[in-house]
Amino acid sequence: MAFNFFQLWKKTEPKSKLPFSDIPLFSSLGPAELELVESHVRRVEYKKGDIVYRVGEKAEVFYIILLGRFRVISPKNETIVVLSQGDYFGESSILLNRPHSATVEAKNDGLVLKIDKKDFQNLLSEIPALSLHLSRTLGHRLTAGVMRAEVSRTKIVSVYDYESGFEKQCFIWNLAAMLASYAKKKTVVVGFESTEANRFRASLKTKPALTYSASLNTDEIDACVQEQKEGFHFLSVAAQTKASEVNGGIASLVSYLVDRYEFVIFDLPKEFNDQGIKVLQHSDCVYFLVTDGNRMSPQTNLLLKEFKTSFGFTVDEIRFIVSGAGESDYRSLPFVLNSSTETPVFAFLPFRKDGHAKQASENLSFVLNEPDEPYSKAIRFLARELTGKLVGLALGSGAAFGFAHVGVIKVLEKEQIPIDLIAGSSIGALIGAMWASGLSSTELEEIATGLDEKTAFLKIIGFRDFLLPHHGFFRGDQVVRFLRGYLGRSTFRTLDIPTKIVATNLFTGAEAVFDEGDVVEAIRASISIPGIFRPVKIQNQFFMDGGVVDPLPVKVLNRYGVKKIIAVNVLSASEDHARRYELYQAKRDRFEEMMKRRNVLARAWYAFLAKFRGRYQANVFNVLMNTIQFLEYGLTESSVAGADVVIRPVLADSHWAEFYSTEKFIRRGEESARERLAEIKRLVEET
Repeated sequence: MAFNFFQLWKKTEPKSKLPFSDIPLFSSLGPAELELVESHVRRVEYKKGDIVYRVGEKAEVFYIILLGRFRVISPKNETIVVLSQGDYFGESSILLNRPHSATVEAKNDGLVLKIDKKDFQNLLSEIPALSLHLSRTLGHRLTAGVMRAEVSRTKIVSVYDYESGFEKQCFIWNLAAMLASYAKKKTVVVGFESTEANRFRASLKTKPALTYSASLNTDEIDACVQEQKEGFHFLSVAAQTKASEVNGGIASLVSYLVDRYEFVIFDLPKEFNDQGIKVLQHSDCVYFLVTDGNRMSPQTNLLLKEFKTSFGFTVDEIRFIVSGAGESDYRSLPFVLNSSTETPVFAFLPFRKDGHAKQASENLSFVLNEPDEPYSKAIRFLARELTGKLVGLALGSGAAFGFAHVGVIKVLEKEQIPIDLIAGSSIGALIGAMWASGLSSTELEEIATGLDEKTAFLKIIGFRDFLLPHHGFFRGDQVVRFLRGYLGRSTFRTLDIPTKIVATNLFTGAEAVFDEGDVVEAIRASISIPGIFRPVKIQNQFFMDGGVVDPLPVKVLNRYGVKKIIAVNVLSASEDHARRYELYQAKRDRFEEMMKRRNVLARAWYAFLAKFRGRYQANVFNVLMNTIQFLEYGLTESSVAGADVVIRPVLADSHWAEFYSTEKFIRRGEESARERLAEIKRLVEET
């Protein structure tokens, strides 16, 4: 098979092509439709603080974010929401033919796609899938009131499970309890009497089910809403058969709910009747629950496709959740690779070994009483994502420079900065996964400082790892043995913090995101530096260093709903490399001056060593690593635009291979994190 090695080193896509894989809105479009979209868009850059448009201005453009973050600001100068890569804005005012009801400002440097009003309207008429998605979104915003269309805070969530009605009910009840009690959000659960799980909450019902019509009034709904002890409300809706009653009734009900609640959770019927279809048309996102055994079944794949094509949900609006409803052995689960164009598993609900169904039926909201249980942590993660509070940590590649990540983690840990999701490439994947496994920053530091100049090589590589330079100079078996000593056979589902590890497909150059299976094998794939470590074979595919395609995986965090991102970039800019060379030259000049005062034999020995060092500096390892890191830094420049806080713990007087000098890297990581600590705390505390 012919293979173009240089395709892996592309910094960006050609200007004539758009990065459609990063835009969920276009994920379901075909090649001809994408080409049509491309013919109508233009790229525009915004600097931090730039105003895209102000409240009251005429709507003339539809905007899609490629890079950066943008604040939507209410007329009262309050930040309503922060939009990031893949989000869009401005469509409501165009479709409703009215002025903008909010101001949009660039929170940091960013890049957007702009489609003029006339072109946007033409695209809607020519691309049914695009029109379907925006019609559904606009329908929800209209129910919130025309003047509030762009600033409505209410989020409508539909939950569907074609298998176990009770498992879904358990999930809904706990999610609502977490939103109401932990996140302090006004939440209502709406269940239909046709839903199987109603039998589990029959004892909780103290008010009659709502029988709705097109002319529903607030008094009728108020009489059926009941408060639960966990702080959220519950509304049961009677089964309806007349389409006219369903259509008008759902619209009236949604309008009532969005005026009173921040979160509306619909428990969808198992069968897609008129009620379920109408609710989905009003929903912002859908939570699709399946068990491990059915996650790849034909029915699951068909439903995922239906959510996209029939209801217009983008990949980012489908929360695909795998429930451990059976006795799954998480330690024997195979690798499942996620791509940005598929619908990845968003979260896992762990199996409760102490009798999940029995205990849950006795107390549906058990997450509040057992906050440290894995199931409770998973629900808390989902609640924080819904409320936009997820904090993500992106740890970049950089060989020995990456030990600065340990210093950053020390500060985050000491200051009790919550980290909900970690994404790492190469050395960032290694350190991030070890921290996520439960090792403290102190333990990480002890492991790192244990790599002294005499033993670092033997512990990480070892003489047995040498290969003929065909696949690479080293097998990578020794680093696997080293990691096994700390991680054992840990899988991603056993980690304390959800983690995504990035690698690169050797033959396609595509990004691969590992979040299932053996953690050590995923790390081994991510650290496979081209030419140095042998690529890793997993599921008949070969993988190498994740830094080749995504050295600072901010986009991965964006893809999983993280709205607050801290990125650690340990790679050196060109000026850092220049400074490093200046320091080296100055050190050499000082030594040469000293050697002039030594005897002839010492000067001759120095001359020999200087000649040897000159050759050594241009050895194959330095050539490979410097080339890779030069190119990776260019990629990180686009990634940092998607982060809220960027930490750059760079040391000029250092070398990428100094795995034996970890103290200085860790110390620099601490210093850099402290410099940005006030900014980090503001980010975490933002509502």
